Parts: sequence; structure tokens; C-alpha cells
Amino acid sequence: MTFEDFWKRLIAVEERVGANSVEFEDFQLYPLLRVRIFYALTTELGLFDAPHPNAAKEKAEIEPLTSYDSFEKSKVVVLPFRRQVGGTDPYSDRVIELLATKSSKLPGAGDSLSVLDFSSVDRLRAGFFERWGHEAMTTLKGKNMAKFAPKWAVIINALESEFQVSLEKFAKYPPMPLRLAWIESKGFAEYFKAVGAKHLYIVNAYSEQSIVLGAKLAGVRVHEIQHGFVTSMHPAYAYPGKKKAKLDHAPDSLLTWGSFWADGVPLPKGTDAIVTGPTKAFAEYREKVSRENRIIPKQVLFTSQGAVATALLTSALATAKALPDHNVIYRLHPNETLEDYATLAASLGAKTLPKNFSFSHKDPIFLDLVSQSEYLVGAFSTTLYEGLALGCKVLVLPLPGYEHVKRAIDLGDMTLVSSLDELPKFLPQARQASDPKRYYA
Repeated sequence: MTFEDFWKRLIAVEERVGANSVEFEDFQLYPLLRVRIFYALTTELGLFDAPHPNAAKEKAEIEPLTSYDSFEKSKVVVLPFRRQVGGTDPYSDRVIELLATKSSKLPGAGDSLSVLDFSSVDRLRAGFFERWGHEAMTTLKGKNMAKFAPKWAVIINALESEFQVSLEKFAKYPPMPLRLAWIESKGFAEYFKAVGAKHLYIVNAYSEQSIVLGAKLAGVRVHEIQHGFVTSMHPAYAYPGKKKAKLDHAPDSLLTWGSFWADGVPLPKGTDAIVTGPTKAFAEYREKVSRENRIIPKQVLFTSQGAVATALLTSALATAKALPDHNVIYRLHPNETLEDYATLAASLGAKTLPKNFSFSHKDPIFLDLVSQSEYLVGAFSTTLYEGLALGCKVLVLPLPGYEHVKRAIDLGDMTLVSSLDELPKFLPQARQASDPKRYYA
């Protein structure tokens, strides 16, 4: 089964059982879990590996926050990305700059603005759970459970039957995400009303759906700031099908880096795309390197992706062996570890790495490697598009999910390799993008 086949079958099942529109205690439960169910299915089917195997971390004790008095009044609230780079968020900085400019056309530009930090978010959540945790459990497991549990079973059973896999960890009703949504949406609605917010700008909205639900309960318009690739087969953004539901947790607008990102993507009903351009940091970096000749000929950079990590590393090692006069670098995702990859390389028969091969992790900054490399290789990572913008010749391996970048391949900006073994033969065919500005305006 190809990834594209899987996606078509998934959409067909969702439409047949009305998965995206069925409500459970006033919540559209399936969309809240769609990304997690998507990865559970694709890993069970062997299409993907675990996307972020080292993402989980122990949580420190958090002091609950039960008052909103410490928060400043503001009509516009910005919630940056949880994962910071050097203590700052590169995705929201450009938007914050635009919002501070009264001449900007962004909704709420020129109004009072505050930036919400995740330490406060986590303390608020702890306070919400302390106040409403027991009530949520009682409500969701009370007399209505007999009404809703069979509805949920219909959805899970349909997916299990279609793909012949087990979704046991999602089968129990009510799942914890429903309990959290019940608690947190009430709490965040209170917060937004208390600070007088009219607009929320948020990075990675699909990982913070309770905040979006709370904002909408409070009458706040929600604008998601792009932080990664958006495609016609991304489970957080693409909702095709004839029975398109208006999703409670979907943003009112999606702010994109360029016109390319929303073209052809069936965004949820009611979500509009607005081009704001690249992040401030990326725009400044691109301008800087455009004045320099940084490309190192015959340098091949692989960008890791947890979902297809084994195949990517296999290809990188094989390329290094086949092209001893090329410098091959395998760059890890921030959530990955050098220790894990040393173990993986050994399991692939590479106890001793080729002399022209090296792993890279966190240092130097990734864009420095990209802007220096003649070739950039991957499957469907956002970083492939950054490579296009910085002058790399980008090649795509035909791994599950490569369909996400098919539009860029069709435009002639990325080169699709016929098989992992054939990559060395395709390097001379690769070309730079004809119009990098379509990706980063």
C-alpha cells in the first residue's frame, strides 16, 4: 500500500461514518485525535516509523495558577511555538512585528498585544484541572456514556476493519483528550474573556486544540502561524470529501510563508489562507547568504525525519560508499539523539562509518549546513523547501509520504529519485528551483 492509497482509504472511511462531524458531549472528538490516529495507523501498517521517538520528557511539578490578575489586558494574544530556538520562537517573530505595525492588514494589527508563554499556559492548565477535573470525570463517565461510547466504537471499528490493524489505545471511551478538552476549553475561555482578547495568533494550533476551543468559546478569532509543511494529505490541515464539516477547533485563518502552501489544500470549512511571508530570521538569513558564495561542491546533506529514519540513513550510508569523493552529512532532528543513530547505523551493518560520512546534531545551525550544501536529500520534510529557497539542488527519495512534496516535484523544483539505490545517479540531474519565492514570499 502506498501512502497515497492509504490517504484515500482513510478519507473514504471518515466520510462513510461521518467521523469529523459526530459530536460527543458537544465536542467533535475524532478531529481532536485525528493526527494521533493517523500516525498510529501508518506505523501499524509499516508506512512510517515513530515520528519523534525521543519527544516525551518527564514533567516537572507545576504550581497551579487560579487567578488571571497577573495577565495584562490585551486585544491580541500571541502564543509562540513550545519548542524554542535559542530562547526565542522563530515562527511568531515576523507576525508579532506585523501586528505592531498599524498599517499591517493582519486582523488586530495596532491593537494592544501580549505574548503568552508556555510556563503560564502549563500553570493555567494545572489550575483548570484542579478546579474541574473531578466534574469532568463525573460528567463524561455518567449516564451519557451509554449514548456516546457506541458512536465512538463505530468510528474505531470502521478504521480497524478497513486497515486490519488494532487501535486498542484509542478504543476506550471517553479518551483522556476528551476529558482535557472539556476542562481546558472552559478554562481558556475564562482566560480570554478576562484579558479582553479579540484575536489569538498561535503556532502549531493542532497540538493546542483546547486553547483554540477555549478561544472560540470566548468569541476570539483564531489565526494559526505556519510552522511546518502544509499539504493536501496532512491530517491536521487537509479535510477533503463531500461532507465537509465546520470544525470547532480549526483556526479562522492560516498564515503562510508563501502562496504555494495553501494552493490545492482542502482546508477546513471556514479557514482562509493569508500569506505573511517567511519568518524574520529566515528572511534575514536568506538575504545574508544571497550575497555570499557558500556552496561546497559535492556536499550532500540528508535531512532526517523520524517517520522514515531507517530508510533515510540506509540511503545516506550507501551514497557515501558509492561516492567516496563526496562529503555526505546526515543531520538529525532536534528530538533525535546521536546515540540512537550510532546504534541504528550499527544495526544496518555500519559499525565503522565511511570516512566521507558524518552525523550532525544541533551544531552548526541547520541553515548553515543547507546554505553550504550543493545537494539536499530527504523525503517530505519542511527543510527541503528551505533548501530550495537557499539554492540547494533538492532530491526526494520515494519513501512513504513523499507524496507530500509531489507538487514541488511536478513544478520541476525537486527531483524524484527512482529508488534508494539510484540516488548517486540522480545527483547530476538535480536543478535549483525556478522560483524560490513561491515558497517563501
